[in-house]
Amino acid sequence: MAKSYSLQTSFNSGVLDTRLSGRVDVKQYYNGMSQGDNILCLPQGGVRRRPGMEFIADAGEECRVIPFVFNVDQAYLLVFRNNAIDVYRDDVFKATVVTTYTTAELMSIRVAQAADTMVIIQENHAPALFQRQGSDVSWSLTDITFTGVPQYDFNDASSPTPTDEIQTLTFAGVGAGSPYKINLAGIDTEQVSFQDNDSGAQDLEEALLDLANTPNTGISVARTGANVFTVTFTGAAADDWQQMSGRVTDASGGTITGATTQDGAPRLEDVWSATRGYPKTVTFHEGRLFFGGSTQRPITFWGSRVNDFFNFDLGKSRDDQALDVTLDVDQYDEIRAIFSNRDLQIFTAGAEFYIPSSPITPENVAAKRQTGFGIAEISPKVIDGATIYVQRTGRSLREFVFDFAEEAYLSQTASLLAPELLNSPVDLAVSVGTDNEDANYVYVVNSDGTMAVFNTLRSQNVAGWSKWETNGQILNITRLVDDIYFSVKRTINGNTEYYVEKVNDDAYMDAAKLYASPATDTLTGLSHLDGEECRVRADGSVMQNRTPSSGSITIERTAANSAEVGLFFRPTIKTMPIEKDIGPGYNLNGEKRIVNAMAYLQNTTELKIQGVDIPFRQFGINVLDQGVQPFTGKKEVYLLGWDKSAVLELTQDNPAPMTVLALSLEMEFS
Repeated sequence: MAKSYSLQTSFNSGVLDTRLSGRVDVKQYYNGMSQGDNILCLPQGGVRRRPGMEFIADAGEECRVIPFVFNVDQAYLLVFRNNAIDVYRDDVFKATVVTTYTTAELMSIRVAQAADTMVIIQENHAPALFQRQGSDVSWSLTDITFTGVPQYDFNDASSPTPTDEIQTLTFAGVGAGSPYKINLAGIDTEQVSFQDNDSGAQDLEEALLDLANTPNTGISVARTGANVFTVTFTGAAADDWQQMSGRVTDASGGTITGATTQDGAPRLEDVWSATRGYPKTVTFHEGRLFFGGSTQRPITFWGSRVNDFFNFDLGKSRDDQALDVTLDVDQYDEIRAIFSNRDLQIFTAGAEFYIPSSPITPENVAAKRQTGFGIAEISPKVIDGATIYVQRTGRSLREFVFDFAEEAYLSQTASLLAPELLNSPVDLAVSVGTDNEDANYVYVVNSDGTMAVFNTLRSQNVAGWSKWETNGQILNITRLVDDIYFSVKRTINGNTEYYVEKVNDDAYMDAAKLYASPATDTLTGLSHLDGEECRVRADGSVMQNRTPSSGSITIERTAANSAEVGLFFRPTIKTMPIEKDIGPGYNLNGEKRIVNAMAYLQNTTELKIQGVDIPFRQFGINVLDQGVQPFTGKKEVYLLGWDKSAVLELTQDNPAPMTVLALSLEMEFS
């Protein structure tokens, strides 16, 4: 019987896929976990109980949370629900604004913000402005009034009926073979040789069709009199054209006179409308407002004039004028996100693009295809310099990052080691450090109400996943400055409820209500938990469970200075199957047992190792009627039992602080 020792000093690889259970040859195996529920991986290597979720408001119905940040001191939480937006500041309700966004449309809303104005996009609604009107309680929501909405010829049964434009050109004193040019809307034709016959009409028609401002169809020219030619603009060319003019380009003399006999009307129409749909995504970039995709123009994006956000007039395509660009692609995959990072990035259902030009102008705009994974219908985010997005399949989180060696963007998977934690994601948020943690986290909300949390710091090779579960379903998530907010669906006393909650590092429960002085044994404000058995902490000690009634409970501690009431969640840490090379090599099928387990802890008051309660309360003077003091140091336990797959489990039965920095195990192998 061989004896060996195992030391796990880091959990930075996070939860590992079950398909890695035999990969004892990779270093991530020894820094990972087979299970990591309701914990946070710390960038320094340890893990801790995840923060609780503090109750903020009862939304009353399904909702979505979106941030509105004027600056770090003036930040508002917008709670979108059916036909309404509720506004909160510092977790206090301020106002309700009436909207026409339905519950079914909430998750497809996209926003972009500049100062105290937010642009709201949803493909079934005209783009809107949500604005603060000088105070926390005064807000407005209005449709945007655009200048120069882009025009497009959809050429279908819903298109406007065009009216032909008819103009005449009369040539006086122009000799046969004399060269001339015609000007249409400021652009000259190529030089044409005059002929007063049908061949001359054909030459003029071809010259007009070749102009840059006309389509290559819909213009016809007929000789209708001596030296008179009638030009008809029809179909795609129909428009209310400026009167044509002409000039002889040599010294032979003569005049060319134009006249309009019928004003035309085009088949063109606004590219965005209730009939054609509205843009699907939006961003600000380099002084322009960009829209991406629409219901009937799914692979086109538009950019406003520079520093004139609501002016999309193309003008004469000067550098500061508007953009109207259709992706040159072989697959008709809709644009799902247009995003401003190092460059303007465009994500479609089938590929990823970027615009290398800076500044972007009508002359140099060109979208370069980079990778071909496709994005899910979730807005990307930026963290640690990379654009994070969920792949279209819903089974991978990817980092879209520029590689200077390749001189191109790469889409690197961030979830290769733990794809099982992603389950058809529906929302995404990032956190880039708080007052308590110098860590980057990506939060991926799954369709089943769980959440996969990714701890990332590329410069230090930190990349670890864990899983959050709650008594209910997390529906969506957002970051507001340094705080993370959720929309949560819960079943309370048999009833379905929709709450707004936020991460609170001082909370150890969910849907939690926290109390501070003055000291009391009666805790109120718990109507959101009426009829539901709750866990209770007071002055650092776990109290008996209580069930709120009429929003109140009475606890057995007569004068609690601080307290918390909420729903319990259980953290669980399981190591990877512990394997050691004890001489001849690895014996994955051999019996083994953990003889002794030692946990290196920080500020911990509650822990079970392999089902064994670890004692933390110490005897001494003045310890009665006091909470357990947080412990930092080593705790060990001796264990029994043989197994072919030795796994160590750490968990808690009570809401209390827990941080595990490392594990030291004494092992025996048969």
